[in-house]
Amino acid sequence: MFDKAEMLHRAALLAGLTDYGEPSFEEALERLLYSAQHEAGLNATGIDIFHDEVIRLLSNRLVLVNEWKTNPTLADEDIERPLFILGLPRSGTSILHELLAQDIENRVPLTWETTRLTAGSGHEPQREEETISQTENEFLQIDKIIPDFKKIHRIGALFPDECVAFMNNDFKSMHFHVCYKLPKFQKWLDRSSFADVYRSHKQQLQRLQSRKRGVQWVLKSPQHLWKLDALLEVYPDAHLVQLHRDPVDSVASYASLVHSLRRAVSDVQDPREIGHEWAEYFALGLKKTMEFRNKLEGRNPFLDIPYREFMDDPVRMIGRIYIHCGRTLTPTAAEKMKYYMRSHPADMFGKHRYKLADFGLDLDEERERFQSYRQEFIVI
Repeated sequence: MFDKAEMLHRAALLAGLTDYGEPSFEEALERLLYSAQHEAGLNATGIDIFHDEVIRLLSNRLVLVNEWKTNPTLADEDIERPLFILGLPRSGTSILHELLAQDIENRVPLTWETTRLTAGSGHEPQREEETISQTENEFLQIDKIIPDFKKIHRIGALFPDECVAFMNNDFKSMHFHVCYKLPKFQKWLDRSSFADVYRSHKQQLQRLQSRKRGVQWVLKSPQHLWKLDALLEVYPDAHLVQLHRDPVDSVASYASLVHSLRRAVSDVQDPREIGHEWAEYFALGLKKTMEFRNKLEGRNPFLDIPYREFMDDPVRMIGRIYIHCGRTLTPTAAEKMKYYMRSHPADMFGKHRYKLADFGLDLDEERERFQSYRQEFIVI
């Protein structure tokens, strides 16, 4: 069903390039293709979507390798004190990222910049407009396939994108198991080192920074919770802001999101299975994060933000984040953030409704599962 050689060839034709760089990515790609073929239960739509996505990512990789070969000065770009937003999915990280993007001093990766890369300098306004338009058209197709998805998660070419977009180009990202049922692939990812992924992540930031600068990078992905050691190895001066929402609420919301995505590509999805697998995965991520933080020595890069306090007064809490980063939130930026909140309410596309029971989860059992985290970070 999925032939690696054929996909490599198709991507090379698409990009007009042939050098994929270091072959270390191929193990991840092979494992991904195996799981997609043998575990995902893809329907005809799912096969087409997955096939096209892999070719797009391979094409991205070709472009990245080519740009680093032809422009070695990219390595001179300093990524100083980047701010990483951490937290479980559905814990307020996306709206925080969107609000911080309203400050023109902050540099965020926009979705059109990360989704479909093209060879060339990337500075031509016409090419940027074409890429933005193409990206928006792709999201319109998603809206047709999953019309309720925008109630759960806002997407668009001009929205800030998550770091998994960078990681996808190395085929080592939780994104794949979110969109497709790939348990063996995900378990392999959990055991894998991500040092190479974060080095590639940095190279992709350097590429974007060479085109447009800012005072500070603002980045976000739940994936970071599982791989904090690799993150700080590559970004030792990073600032880390962790949002804390009761995981019992987060897991029900995220199970709903995963179910919405997977049922578009497979006809054999079990909501109960999705609920239990992501409850277990959330527990693993929080356990790894707490163990990492307990062992941390020297500089403490973390700032903890309770979800309820953030949602009650986002701009006040963002002011604390700026202080944590040694910066000052300007009145102009604060007003832009307040305007964004007013013009982008959480339910602007409709109410996202979900219940634990829909995914085979019991309230008391989930409170017990996350007890140590809930007690330490006082989210109850």
